[in-house]
Amino acid sequence: MINEIGKIIRDKRRSLSLTIEQLAEKADVSESLVSQLERGVNSNISINKLERISTAVDLKLPDLFDKPANNGIKYLELLDFLADLPRDKREDISDKILALLSSMHTL
Repeated sequence: MINEIGKIIRDKRRSLSLTIEQLAEKADVSESLVSQLERGVNSNISINKLERISTAVDLKLPDLFDKPANNGIKYLELLDFLADLPRDKREDISDKILALLSSMHTL
């Protein structure tokens, strides 16, 4: 699981054009910790530090633990986008996305 969490953090950091050093500074953790997390070699990270790192790259901590292998960056960004919308707009956009996906599946 820590390998997948590290991959999500690394992908999000890169999508934000942050270096490991910049992320470490923003999260107030060591560069070594960020590097180890991204490589999946540190499974002994505190929740507090993991939360600071995830917050620094605009991710929610619970998202990292909800089937992390399935939670790519774009997936998480889409969920966050939808979650911030009023319910009626969220439902409308979700319907449109599902219709688009359904039409693409039949091609």
